[in-house]
Amino acid sequence: MATTTYALLVDWSGDGDFGDTGEVITDRVLSIDCERGKDYPSQLTGRSIAGKLVAVLNNESGDYSPFKTDGDLYGNLLPGRLVQLRAAHGTTFAYTFPFIFSDTSIWTGYLETITPEVSVGNVKVAKLTAIGPLGLIAQRETRISLQEDKRTDEIVTTVLTDTGWASGDIDAEEGKTTITKFFSASGNALSVLREVEDTEAGFIYEKTDGSIKFEDRYFRMRDAKSTTSQLTFSDASGATYSYEAIRQEDPLPSIFNTFEATVVIYTAASIATLWTLGETGSLSPAIEVGGVNIYYAQFPPMTDGIQASEIAGQVTVNAWTTPVAGTDYTVNAAADGTGANLTSSVAVSATKTSNQMKIQLTNNSGTAGFITLLKARGTTLTTSDPTLMIAEDATSQTAFKKRTYKSRAKWIPTSAEAQNWVNYNLSIFKDPMPRLTISFTAGKSAATLDAALYLDLSHKVTVTATGDNTKLGIDEDFYVENVRHQITEGNTLHRTIFELSPATATGGFWSLGNSYLGTETKLLY
Repeated sequence: MATTTYALLVDWSGDGDFGDTGEVITDRVLSIDCERGKDYPSQLTGRSIAGKLVAVLNNESGDYSPFKTDGDLYGNLLPGRLVQLRAAHGTTFAYTFPFIFSDTSIWTGYLETITPEVSVGNVKVAKLTAIGPLGLIAQRETRISLQEDKRTDEIVTTVLTDTGWASGDIDAEEGKTTITKFFSASGNALSVLREVEDTEAGFIYEKTDGSIKFEDRYFRMRDAKSTTSQLTFSDASGATYSYEAIRQEDPLPSIFNTFEATVVIYTAASIATLWTLGETGSLSPAIEVGGVNIYYAQFPPMTDGIQASEIAGQVTVNAWTTPVAGTDYTVNAAADGTGANLTSSVAVSATKTSNQMKIQLTNNSGTAGFITLLKARGTTLTTSDPTLMIAEDATSQTAFKKRTYKSRAKWIPTSAEAQNWVNYNLSIFKDPMPRLTISFTAGKSAATLDAALYLDLSHKVTVTATGDNTKLGIDEDFYVENVRHQITEGNTLHRTIFELSPATATGGFWSLGNSYLGTETKLLY
């Protein structure tokens, strides 16, 4: 057995580190189960989910009881506290074997709940549940301005920054798709990121240190850990990296022999009034001396909190016009507009996003007044008729019946790129490919422990399952798509589970002078 040192840390004080008393809770841990990565081991249908960590803690002291007023952590058992699981080979947090670690993080996220439980035997425990960064981002809204001619990675960075995500916690590879016009109507930050991820055919996920990674669609074709197999998991007797269980996933759900992608072109219209304050005449809003009134102009309008998807083909604002005194707003000493005109002494500021403009009026006139006119003008984006691009394979349809995949990509800029997308995916997913889940005891040897701690999402590994122990007939390269660690029995038993997708999805592409297109290789998207 290999010796491992684990550390579970919680920033109870919320000061951004783990240096305060009671923040290293390793000796209170009874079990840990953490996971991050895709919800299904497929490069097409799988999506990275918010990671999750569940730890069962000894609560004999009552420190993890939120209502115990004399507990050491009373008042600090709050959601959003930073949580991190670390591990090291041996008894210190620094080693080389054969990979280099320094205080290696396995999982990083944020406290969600902590719930005390008392069994019939009066064993007092508390269940700590933490969510990964994507779960935190899913709770946040984004209101960014219209993005024009921006790469996918630039938009990802803009969205994350708008949610308050630190720039140092964003690791974005340069995207290969430039989106001509991008806007967000939903407001939900994670949903917006999904739209960009799908358009790029990239991968957004949580790293072990809690940062957000954005891989472009070529990442696995050039990154050293994705192009070269890092190790081989084998069912052979005496194998250095052996597994204890292997499960082959049903390939049918990942077979698609008809692909569809839709392209919509957005064009700017002429300047028009997009929003008008409805309160006029006797209903004109008062604005006191030195008072500040704030209004939010929206286009398309909201109904019961839901953004209208389209109004006569107009889907969002291309550009808001800065409000002009006398044209877009007037302030008068009388509600019906018959009093002194105070407009020139009213200061206006405007904050603009793609479907909303915040308008702030400050009355500097020295006289109380009424807002008798307020409107927002701008140019809208109108949509073209959608263009549908299709690719299909008759042989696969005969063998597996027609199985259609409709692209989730919303921002493909041209029909040519959409056609490349459907052709590329059809060439890969029309035939069945193996998808695997393997598991092993990490600490049974130094080698398997290193594999458990080192291998990460998008890393390439080789799996052989050809012997009498498995009889699966598989000897291929795979990508790691999901990582799960289960640590029990006083941190002495560490079980690791990898979900794997076939690496053939990124292999066999044509290059000038090196291969024959259509017979040996296929075009890259």
